[in-house]
Amino acid sequence: MGILNRVKNLGDQVGTAATSFGKDVAHAVQRGVDAGRAGTNASGDWVLSVLRSLPAPAAPTPVEWEFSLGALICRHPKVPAITAKALRPLDGIGALRFGPESVGFDGEDIPWDKVVHLQLHDAFSAMTTEALDAEIDRIRDLLPMLPGRKWVVTKVVEGLASVMLAALEQAGEQRLETVNVACEITYRGALGMKKTLRANMFSTALLAQQAEVMHSLVLTAQAKGIPVLPAEPPLHGTKTGERVLALRARTDTVAAQLRAEQATEQAALDSGR
Repeated sequence: MGILNRVKNLGDQVGTAATSFGKDVAHAVQRGVDAGRAGTNASGDWVLSVLRSLPAPAAPTPVEWEFSLGALICRHPKVPAITAKALRPLDGIGALRFGPESVGFDGEDIPWDKVVHLQLHDAFSAMTTEALDAEIDRIRDLLPMLPGRKWVVTKVVEGLASVMLAALEQAGEQRLETVNVACEITYRGALGMKKTLRANMFSTALLAQQAEVMHSLVLTAQAKGIPVLPAEPPLHGTKTGERVLALRARTDTVAAQLRAEQATEQAALDSGR
């Protein structure tokens, strides 16, 4: 599916609000849409503000620490609380949770006594335009129909893209190929069979961008006696700068198309008044 069709599908017409949301929710989200058009919180700056405010967990952590793509979007100042509840399905595509009892990604928790090891991977390899496309498709499929859906989808994609780019661009003097994150869990499932659970792009980018969170995860695992295996040496290929430019071009295209869809919809609404 081409990117234009993909974005168009992301911007499907907003359906009739579910009874549980009601008219107040529609009005609240519409106010957010209007504010976004006016330029308030219209860029990824709000994402970076949220990331800067995330409390760093202790290392190892004595309490459960959790963050997700859904939680990120819920912190946008224009998302009303009742709408935020509808975003919980996003935890299935971008969630990191660990603590003294368990560890997990994307809504699946593994007790530490079932974990065989954590595997480090270089963050660079996970961040490709193909992976971004796949995540956008999953967002489209999982996000429920609710008032102001187009605006919410815009913020979700913006949040995902901003965390990715923040991870890519913060490398500075350290090449991202050498930024290793514990984004794969090997554990024993039913009948003792070994299984693996791999973090999605959002969780991987979050670990790369939030070094203190990554540090806490590794030390929490080691405190439980869980080995943390080193990453394979990175393969030489696309340079970090080229990867950043390619991803920025893709995310800019997505954002522009979504804004165009919103503007078209609003013009149609205005003409009907």
